Amino acid sequence: MNRLGLNTRVENNSVIVMVEGELDIATADDLQGTIETAVNVHGPWLIIDLSGLEFMDSSGLNAVISAYRTVSEKGGGLALAAPNDRVNKVLRLVGLHRQVAVHPTVSAAVVAMEAVEGRRQAG
Repeated sequence: MNRLGLNTRVENNSVIVMVEGELDIATADDLQGTIETAVNVHGPWLIIDLSGLEFMDSSGLNAVISAYRTVSEKGGGLALAAPNDRVNKVLRLVGLHRQVAVHPTVSAAVVAMEAVEGRRQAG
């Protein structure tokens, strides 16, 4: 039984991975594999859409941290979008929101990612 749904799309220069369900020890590797493939194919500007994520444990956090490292090594960036209150609480509890921008919507994350990418390309 797969408790994690993953969908990838590209908007402007950002690759968006939509996560639905539960991100835990049983599903974290699925997210990591999807992210690695998406970044290799579409580039290192990644937004993880958490709007459909119901639960995330420490394995899920590690998958997000791994995604951050992956895109950083490739000169890109990571943003998280639309976490529910429970997931947002976990992100804040461990301080991840200090390293990775958390936006209320995917649209806001796309706009912010375009600005970051533009600044990096400019100099």
